[in-house]
Amino acid sequence: MATTTNKPAAAQAKAAASAVVARYLPLEKTLKDALALAARFRDAEGFREYLRLRMPLVIPAGALFALISIACAAAAVIFLADRHPMLALPGLVLAPFVLLGSLFVQFYVFFAWLENRALARALGHRMARTPSPLAAWMMRKLRIDLGQAPRVPWGLAALFLLLPLALLVKVALKAALVLIVLAVLTPFVFARFDK
Repeated sequence: MATTTNKPAAAQAKAAASAVVARYLPLEKTLKDALALAARFRDAEGFREYLRLRMPLVIPAGALFALISIACAAAAVIFLADRHPMLALPGLVLAPFVLLGSLFVQFYVFFAWLENRALARALGHRMARTPSPLAAWMMRKLRIDLGQAPRVPWGLAALFLLLPLALLVKVALKAALVLIVLAVLTPFVFARFDK
């Protein structure tokens, strides 16, 4: 007996799955946004000048992001290899994706935040935003303005940053806590010294 497949139903299922992936892991949209951000950096003299003057703050932040990405990639390998030696190879294959994905997410969010700060400075006003209670308390105590928060690609951040950080917590708790605290403090320190 010959079997027939329902091609329209299979095509609909594939389209639905693609829509779900595009919604929760908007890689294509985020890449387009990142390319647009890079084009604005290239074309906007004010943004380039803003970053040039703050290079002593940008470079340490970038080094921290690189360190976090390296730690996340290593944590993925170690976590999988600890489960079973045969999982070490898939961990090694995943490591570059974790490294590049976490670097991309961190730099994208950081530079989008810096663009918001440069724009607010150029326009001579603070951009409206609602800070979290902890951020509001720190802003009052330290007299800093974090400015408008950038759009975060949460699906990509969860996959390439939060999940690997959770693995890092499982593999090396103290190192993970130090890196997480440094990452959280980075925008506050940047804003504090951004004059």
